[in-house]
Amino acid sequence: MTATAAFLPGCRLPVAGAVGCSRTTTGRSTVCASPSPKSSWASSSLRVASRLAADSLSNADAQLSGIRRCSSSSLDETKSEKEMEGNGQHVVFDPKSNMPEPPPEWKEKENERIAAMIEKQGVSIRRRPETGPPLHNVGAFQFKLQNAGNTPRNILEEIIWSKDLEVAQMKERMPVATLKKLVDAAESTRDFVGALRRRAAETGVPGLIAEVKKASPSRGIIQPNFDPVRIAKAYEAGGAACLSVLTDQKYFQGSFENLQMIRASGVQCPLLCKEFIIDAWQLYKARASGADAVLLISAVLPDQDLKYMSRIAKSLGLAVLIEVHSEREMDRVLALPTVDLVGINNRNLENFKVDIQNTVRLLEGERGQTIRDRGILVVGESGLFTPADIEVVQMAGCGAVLVGESLVKQDDPRVGIAGLFGKDISIITNPSLEVSAA
Repeated sequence: MTATAAFLPGCRLPVAGAVGCSRTTTGRSTVCASPSPKSSWASSSLRVASRLAADSLSNADAQLSGIRRCSSSSLDETKSEKEMEGNGQHVVFDPKSNMPEPPPEWKEKENERIAAMIEKQGVSIRRRPETGPPLHNVGAFQFKLQNAGNTPRNILEEIIWSKDLEVAQMKERMPVATLKKLVDAAESTRDFVGALRRRAAETGVPGLIAEVKKASPSRGIIQPNFDPVRIAKAYEAGGAACLSVLTDQKYFQGSFENLQMIRASGVQCPLLCKEFIIDAWQLYKARASGADAVLLISAVLPDQDLKYMSRIAKSLGLAVLIEVHSEREMDRVLALPTVDLVGINNRNLENFKVDIQNTVRLLEGERGQTIRDRGILVVGESGLFTPADIEVVQMAGCGAVLVGESLVKQDDPRVGIAGLFGKDISIITNPSLEVSAA
């Protein structure tokens, strides 16, 4: 017998033998059961199990009275989702289904908790669901108990929660001891920061980190004719100083294999591993896959983790790009003992609006002076599409920019690079490269 049901306390269960999904609502609680009985025995068993489940959950009604929504799906739907992920198809983040609008009491409590977390640790992204995962398997049933503690507040938080599970599985398949052997046999890293400074001096515009990515949660598929090696070679021929390679598979359809292929293709540009790093294991994986630099997100990693990860990365020969979104995060990063590269992301994590004036604000006054005095290279990120945008962040103090969507969607990314800067910045640094337009 197979069945899937979503329960909330205070509900009266529907007739278990019905096919499809029936709902009964009592107050703010809803129950949905999707049985698939194939015999009278299955129907009877389902009915008994449903009643037992309702009894066991009724005592929790007081604690979970604020929950107003639950969702359910059949095992067939669950199976199809797993097959989709297994086939490498893109999982599009859908706020309407994954992030239901919480009731006012949730919002108030969650805002207070987030404020306290930011004050204490400086991070705004929770590493994992505080109340445990919403899905629970009980015999033949799958329950979904959704509350503020296990509902991601934004796409970055959802990615981090998914990454936490993914990394745990990857560590089992490939222990860090194995990765260390691969790192020992890897080629020497290339000077990521130096490459950006040199290209900026040669072209008179910020050094370009061109991003190799097929898709994103907000845009879906960006480049349907995705060939990571062809795109990387076109970027280099077009004047990029460095490349950023997405390695997240679930949300961006990237992979560490793409990073390896680009490194083995003859591309000379230093490579940034664009991964959502939460564990030192990922640093070794990036280095073994051919990366020259890694990304650390200050909204995700508290100060101690930033120091720890930076120290390990530099011991592996990797440059570290630390990304900030706000004044608070910038102050935290500037308080770190050694910082060479800071990225300012112009995307607001709460509402996902993009404002390039965020870069201007974060580089004003004492912060900007501190950055200049310490010789920190600043990278402008997100919302850069035109020469005017480039001029804004360059005048604010950015010596480099990271651009992806506006370039990768072009059939010939070289055309996109020229359009982004308003001039041809290509310099032949690797004549052996052969680039063919898609």
